[in-house]
Amino acid sequence: MEVNMQGTETTEKLKAPKEKVGVLLIIEGFPDHFNFDGFVGFFNHIFPVLPKGFFAGGPIEGETPYTLIHYANHEEAEVCGVAEGTPIDAFGNEYKGTYPIHSMEDHLTNDDHGYPDALAAIVLTYGHGTIDPATSKEIKGPHVDDPAGSGIGIADFIEMYGFKLMKQCFYLPGNRIPTTPHYAQWWYGKDIPAHYGYAPSHPKLANIKDALAAAMPDREWVLRIGSVSYMQNRDAYGNTKMVADSTNKALYELTDEEGVDRIVVLSCDAIGTNLLMYGSEWYDKNGRGISAIPGKTFKECVEDLSNGLGPTTQEDLDEFLAEKPWHMHKGIFSGIKEITGKNAPNVTVTFARPLGECEGYERAVLDILNHTIAKYSIPRTASLRIILAGHGTAGGYKEAQECDCYSRRISDFFSRSIASIEGSFSWSGTCEVVSGENEFSEAENDPVSEDKPFGDVWSVGERIDTGINGQYVNELGKAVDNGTGNFDYIIVIPVFAMAESLDTLIQLRESLGNNVYDRMRGFYKRDGDDGHGLPLYKADNFDEEYCTVKVFDATDCPSVPGYLEDPECEAKGPKMYKGSVTHPTTVIITGAFLSFGNGPARAHFTEAGVEAIIEACEY
Repeated sequence: MEVNMQGTETTEKLKAPKEKVGVLLIIEGFPDHFNFDGFVGFFNHIFPVLPKGFFAGGPIEGETPYTLIHYANHEEAEVCGVAEGTPIDAFGNEYKGTYPIHSMEDHLTNDDHGYPDALAAIVLTYGHGTIDPATSKEIKGPHVDDPAGSGIGIADFIEMYGFKLMKQCFYLPGNRIPTTPHYAQWWYGKDIPAHYGYAPSHPKLANIKDALAAAMPDREWVLRIGSVSYMQNRDAYGNTKMVADSTNKALYELTDEEGVDRIVVLSCDAIGTNLLMYGSEWYDKNGRGISAIPGKTFKECVEDLSNGLGPTTQEDLDEFLAEKPWHMHKGIFSGIKEITGKNAPNVTVTFARPLGECEGYERAVLDILNHTIAKYSIPRTASLRIILAGHGTAGGYKEAQECDCYSRRISDFFSRSIASIEGSFSWSGTCEVVSGENEFSEAENDPVSEDKPFGDVWSVGERIDTGINGQYVNELGKAVDNGTGNFDYIIVIPVFAMAESLDTLIQLRESLGNNVYDRMRGFYKRDGDDGHGLPLYKADNFDEEYCTVKVFDATDCPSVPGYLEDPECEAKGPKMYKGSVTHPTTVIITGAFLSFGNGPARAHFTEAGVEAIIEACEY
């Protein structure tokens, strides 16, 4: 207490108020059960990387709008809650219009109604189909030409993906995508907002809210989650709609309701990419551009024809910019700056560095490795290959995505993590640590040749193929026999993902498949199905920590080599099953960081998040 000049007591001096920091985690935002709406917003951010025509029918490219319709098969019927054979749209709703369902082939040769791009037309036509219950025949690229159909205003390619999502949700554990529940648990601890509908775990898991409060009690922390799928409060058609977990709503709550002094943004993208985070003209806290070339922005990298990345001629650059203009290359971070600047211009917004650059993240990778070895009682005398799995990235339209910062950053991360494991991991048997990229580095996007049978970039699937004992079919369609002197065990750790997503659950599991001939495209590609025609990501291939164990004993993952030389080869010879009967290799794909309970991996991973957030507060 203080005493004034007259000797009477005054109130205690007011202490300086705590700085109030809003912390925003940006996640994919896909609903856990099937819901098509969010995929429209998410895919719109991928506009720069896909060729012209893939967004036709939507607001970005316009032209040739159709409504894709399927007669619901048993998978679609189960997920959408309709009877088999019901005509449904990509939202899972029954189509009650009167226009006939017919094939996109009907438009391919019609100049008046043809699709605006040949490649997109082929993909849309042959990338999906449905069985007509009246004739039992397949309709390729099924759709209606209904001007009032539900697909008008949505890119046709995204509608097609909606039907793929129905199948994926059917086979996943619990018919759900656990991404958002995992993030909500990690971010909020026991205080998950009611609109998510998720109860916190018991016992409570390590989480960011509690860890921040313990690390810096002199600040007041207010946490929110925003969504890539729902940046603005818009529905799938772009109409105004209040979305409970939109980024727009989260920012409004932080600035107007909570009155925060600053906002720190952390992305769920563990490595960092211009495609989703930064956009074309983004600079780091030191004023250096962010791209594949240190100090250059993505735009500067693409426009430099002499750096060996992206377009190499003025003609290619002009064509790229005509169809992918710079104002369409907007990252999530620039959208957050724009929303906050309009709503609360005095609030400072800073962006945390990717978690993959934090020491705790690398330590968590080692924790997952050790946990997996103990969990499956792998003898330390066994031969072991460890694969660190990246997300993978294609060259992109006109190779412009070669300028994305992802490839440089993931390469740096692989180098650091491999060195860390080799320096601190003890193993008495043969042990090798390598890296591989996810699905975008398979032959479809990373062409192979006799000189380069694995292309320019190692994929996870290629690392598995070359590591197992026994036989497989490579991407050139040739039978390969590795013998029996390879690895007893292979452990794949998805270092690119903080929580389980469609990339970890589906595409990463498809890396287990053999290479099979694709008649439509005329080359061999990774098969996502097992020997029974069921997806390799089906529910019973996961345990409670979202780990998958596959023993390659030459009884599964069939293929037939030789189509490129002899189209009749299938009739002449038996199928080749992947692996070895006498010395099978066991491949274990681990869960992502947030799949594991309270243990060293989650603790170190949470430390990395706190480190990145506190560091960003000092910018």
